[in-house]
Amino acid sequence: MKLKLKREGWERDRRGGANKMPVCSFCKKAYEFPKGTTVVQKDSSVRYFCSSKCRKNMEMGRLTKKVKWVVKSDIVKSEKVKREADWKARNEVAKK
Repeated sequence: MKLKLKREGWERDRRGGANKMPVCSFCKKAYEFPKGTTVVQKDSSVRYFCSSKCRKNMEMGRLTKKVKWVVKSDIVKSEKVKREADWKARNEVAKK
């Protein structure tokens, strides 16, 4: 059984401890490592960005809650989770 831990912006596998995917500091989207940008600040804090769009929005001081495209992606994610839960519930009832 694999347990995943979020630590310092990365998803880690508990068994091997191998780094899987960084999570964007602005939109909270997981992305593959060679893509995106890693920014190390003077106080040694690390920020991961999936795109220049996220990096520029963070530099301008925008809040994630007020940016329309981030809010829309959160709504789509929550709807997808609800649909999957409904589908699983229907399949469990059908099996019985």
